[in-house]
Amino acid sequence: MAYAIHMEREPEIKLEEWIESVNSTEGCRINNEGVSAINPNTGEEIHISGTEGDVEVLFQTNGFLGIGKKSSWEMCITFFEGRASFKPTKDFEFTENPVRVVIFKLARQLSAKVVGDEDEVYEW
Repeated sequence: MAYAIHMEREPEIKLEEWIESVNSTEGCRINNEGVSAINPNTGEEIHISGTEGDVEVLFQTNGFLGIGKKSSWEMCITFFEGRASFKPTKDFEFTENPVRVVIFKLARQLSAKVVGDEDEVYEW
């Protein structure tokens, strides 16, 4: 099983509270629709259903000299049983990582802590 990082607190975060916080935070949005992808070998469309409270994060890249800026929304954070979870990428340590920025904004708003699977606490 892959390593994950979680945002949690006691008492647990209520879904309505989570959605309100996400809706008021720049760089993220609720997406309950799930994700779709095309199998490159068969051309078949594969759809993975979302759950209430799942979150997309906005990723932006700047082109050369600021020309060709690109933006994309990517499903990154799941919400289940009062906590948010995501799988960190290797660039999660960088302060400008969009998921890191969003998760810590949300954690501050909700007075929650960010912890890893091995109970280590992240305090950036």
